[in-house]
Amino acid sequence: MNAGREHARWPWPPRRTAAEPASVRQGLTRQPLLRLLFVLLAAAGLMFANGCAPVVVEHSAAVSEANALIVEVQVSLSRSARVFVEYDNPFAGRYRTALGAAAKEHAIPVVRLRAETTYDYAVFTVDGSDVSNAVRGPGGSFTTGALPASFAPIFTTAAGRSSQPLILTDYAKEYVFFDEMGALVWYLPVANSGAVARLPGQEDFLSLSGRLWESHLSQFTPLGEVTDVPGDFALAHHEVAFIDDARALMPMTQTLVHDDAGNDDPRKFRYDILGVWHSGTGRVEQVWSAKETWDILDPAQHWKPALDASGLPVGNVDSEGFTNWIHINSVSFGPHGNIVLSLRNRNQIIALDPDYKIAWQLHGPDSDYQFPDPADRFYRQHTAAQLANGNILLFDNGNARPDAEGGVYSRALELRLDDEEGGGGTAVKVWEYRPAPDIYSPYVGSAYRLNNGNTLVNFGVRVNRHGPLVVVEADPNGEEVFRIETALLFASAEERKRTLYRSYRAYAGIEAIHGETMLRPPAARVDSLDERLAMHYGRMARVATGPFELYLEDGFLVYAKKACEAADMALPFFAHVYPKERQDLPADQRKVGFESLGFKFNDTHEGRGLWPLVRQGRCHAMLRLPEYEIDHIKTGQLVAEGETTTVASARNESSASVPWSVEIRLPVPSDPAPAGPP
Repeated sequence: MNAGREHARWPWPPRRTAAEPASVRQGLTRQPLLRLLFVLLAAAGLMFANGCAPVVVEHSAAVSEANALIVEVQVSLSRSARVFVEYDNPFAGRYRTALGAAAKEHAIPVVRLRAETTYDYAVFTVDGSDVSNAVRGPGGSFTTGALPASFAPIFTTAAGRSSQPLILTDYAKEYVFFDEMGALVWYLPVANSGAVARLPGQEDFLSLSGRLWESHLSQFTPLGEVTDVPGDFALAHHEVAFIDDARALMPMTQTLVHDDAGNDDPRKFRYDILGVWHSGTGRVEQVWSAKETWDILDPAQHWKPALDASGLPVGNVDSEGFTNWIHINSVSFGPHGNIVLSLRNRNQIIALDPDYKIAWQLHGPDSDYQFPDPADRFYRQHTAAQLANGNILLFDNGNARPDAEGGVYSRALELRLDDEEGGGGTAVKVWEYRPAPDIYSPYVGSAYRLNNGNTLVNFGVRVNRHGPLVVVEADPNGEEVFRIETALLFASAEERKRTLYRSYRAYAGIEAIHGETMLRPPAARVDSLDERLAMHYGRMARVATGPFELYLEDGFLVYAKKACEAADMALPFFAHVYPKERQDLPADQRKVGFESLGFKFNDTHEGRGLWPLVRQGRCHAMLRLPEYEIDHIKTGQLVAEGETTTVASARNESSASVPWSVEIRLPVPSDPAPAGPP
């Protein structure tokens, strides 16, 4: 692709366009001193010309054919020099590329770009490393390409401004960077995404990805080049934590089959060790083993299998009958050189001394700390870290949290550990971020403390796998300063079934992708919401008009209103779905003859696949419909907030409790009236 390609050429050295006057030529010829003076002046001029700034003879900019958000600027100089490029968009910000090595020919990669956006650029040349002495040369403009088709179903909204210039996260098979306004500015397709660590002192990243017990380690660059790292990493999982430039800690899975005499059903376990990977040789050295630390056969050392409030299994026995005993899902280094491990299947966080001996255990079996307030306990946690003040920060997934402790929900949690004389101690909550309404992320997720005291929290999956993924930056008061929501908003039913839609972690503390410098931060995020939604509405079947436009799209009933006010969202919606066959209904709803799917805009209704979008004065909600064959749907709103929808009020359109109601017969006409933007 050659979008925005532009060329500029300057003749060098400059050619004369007119002859010198004859009298001058004759005077120089006749007077030897004047002739000598002319020769000396000409020589001095050449010396001056050779010592001045180089001239850009040619330049061009082209979008990479492999990646719509990478542009290469080609520059040819009159002589060898160092070059950088500054690029600018009024909304996306102004940036400067890293300073290249001295040469006459340059190929300068430009990253940190938004899709389908035009940037102005200028070429600068400099001798040495002081960019303040750089000479501005010519420039032009380029326009980035569209994101790949894999991003088409993904719809992202953002609110606020992050304190971080970049946020790195993943969406199943893509790594992405967002800028501080929540605009996507970089992506990398991968076979599978996983834990990421930036190589110490380098720009490249390591990615530990794949399925458990089938993992591989790869290295990727800011320009999208991916290479496999040689070594046996099949048993490594969840984390790459660098000890120094050449060594990293990785959890690794081992198996044990304990066959009691005469027992036809031997006990089978998967347990974790810690391995130190030596990057120079690829060798992995075992330094700690859970089996050698605790008695793997002692039932008291195991967390019992259970079901959470939604019925999701959270036990530790896999499909092959192995008890996944420990399940380390994060490794981090504490302020005193200790190693902090999150043991998800024991509801436990432990710290190892530098010699890999246990220093303390928090929650789970044989805890060294008690919880004066039971609601401060955590369940099936991720990303445990000990902060500089000694507190413990973690992402509390909340699986099977008892009702007496608040029930099932997820949060970021900070605990203070108070040691008591004579042994023992207490763990007390000193901070949390818990969104309203609650979000339940039953697996994955992360919470990382930032240098400014804020916390980056990733709710990386939803119960039904189709709700929005949420990344929040929360301040020390637990208030949101920035929020990104991403959902498979316009994915087809087939795409939803085959897409493992989750975000493993979200990382901050990254200033640059490829050595670029921010000269002016982004001013806004511009993503033409109306145009994107209108395009998708045009593909749907519009089935009703009124206070809300109603559309049917591949198993979803869509409610849309462009000029939307708070009063429109305050009223509860009802949706009664009547099947062709009554026996298709849940048993408790067969008597009334329909399935009730009521909702409110401030309730995400995890089990119903509802994602309400309220932005730029627009309301948009998608309600997932049952998979059985539907005869008709009756939907509308109730007058009083919180009023229970009754069969009578829902059927009686003139009821004072129902300000509007429509009936939708299925199937809809094959050629419905064209839908305009609501």
